[in-house]
Amino acid sequence: MIHAGRKLGFLLLALCLVVPCSLSAQERAMTPLTIDGEHVKIATITYKPPGNGPFPTLIFHHGSTGSGRDPAIFAGRYDPKALANWFTARGWAVILPSRRGHGGSDGVYDEGFAPDRSQGYGCEPTLALAGVERALRDLDALTPVLLAQPFVDRARVAIGGHSRGGALAVAWSGRQPKVAQAVVNFAGGWVSERCPYANDINQDLFRLGKDFDRPTIWLYGYKDPFYSLRHSRKNFAAFRAAGGQGAFHEFVPPEGLSGHQIDAAPELWTAALEAYLTERGLPAKPPPSTAQAIDGNTLKMGGTTYRLWGIDAPELDQRCYPEGWRAGLEAARALSAMVERWPVTCVAKSIDANGRTVALCRAAGRDLGAAMVLAGMALASTGESSDYAELEARAMRARMGMHAHACLAPWEWREQRGFAN
Repeated sequence: MIHAGRKLGFLLLALCLVVPCSLSAQERAMTPLTIDGEHVKIATITYKPPGNGPFPTLIFHHGSTGSGRDPAIFAGRYDPKALANWFTARGWAVILPSRRGHGGSDGVYDEGFAPDRSQGYGCEPTLALAGVERALRDLDALTPVLLAQPFVDRARVAIGGHSRGGALAVAWSGRQPKVAQAVVNFAGGWVSERCPYANDINQDLFRLGKDFDRPTIWLYGYKDPFYSLRHSRKNFAAFRAAGGQGAFHEFVPPEGLSGHQIDAAPELWTAALEAYLTERGLPAKPPPSTAQAIDGNTLKMGGTTYRLWGIDAPELDQRCYPEGWRAGLEAARALSAMVERWPVTCVAKSIDANGRTVALCRAAGRDLGAAMVLAGMALASTGESSDYAELEARAMRARMGMHAHACLAPWEWREQRGFAN
């Protein structure tokens, strides 16, 4: 199945590249385990939606560290915020464990290295598959401990991963077929095609997943520098021939991302993954928002009209000349996009002259006023607060939204037309 990608919108790009897109609670912890007789602490990052749970839970495993030749990279933690927030928006908890010696976990990182570790990962099948087995023992030890946490709904569990983590998710689910209800494999494989034994090693690994008696989903991208689509299709065919179940999806990554990075581009795979989770009887869609954007700084929710505190946005019919850019309409669209799929909460501060409740409002934890200013869709209202002045300066330097056009400040536009400020 082939899916065409589209370029990321400038608003999403501004929000996710200039500030972290962390829309859910994030916790970091060290979990004590015994693996191969060794007492270690495993580093985890956990994202949770609002509430106490129990939540459907995704355990998502990381990949490798490039060629394995630079030990400094081993300490980096895999933290796929876009993917984690995609799941938490749908009510899932997401746990991101780091295997031994990786991402801050105790122990030695030893997943199939050459005898001379300075040469990085070994290509010989015996070395590579020994690394697979070591990683699977990590998953054997950590999975029951992670799933024993009180916020986890053990009846609704998914196992997934990216790169080596995706391949491990498939293999481990065949090893322990009664744990997960779904398996999500992003760009999975163990050794790259630069290894002459890549076909044998990767296909042997994926065949380990044959005993998982439910469908899996495989998500891959064009121009993957490690696993071409031709190679990955062969891996999937070997998995299916061994008795495994699943669907293989192919995507064209957006500009700036390789095929190996599609986990960072939910706009590519949302439809496919939502359909898969729905088929598995698992939460797949975010709840509808209860808030409606009236204009760029006004929301209606539960019978109350809220004006966002600390900002001023263009009026609906305000344009910027000479080109006539419709600033008010674009600002309203931007605010609508921010609230349409997220729970919104507002903390009242005052009542304005028009009877609106002036409030600090958040969508799934994100300050909507700050997001609008940073996107250049509103200006900081310094008469109420100076909190957003620096964000406005950043948006101005980046020529975001209004700052890319010849726009009057909203209060100047209203004054010219005799409207009250």
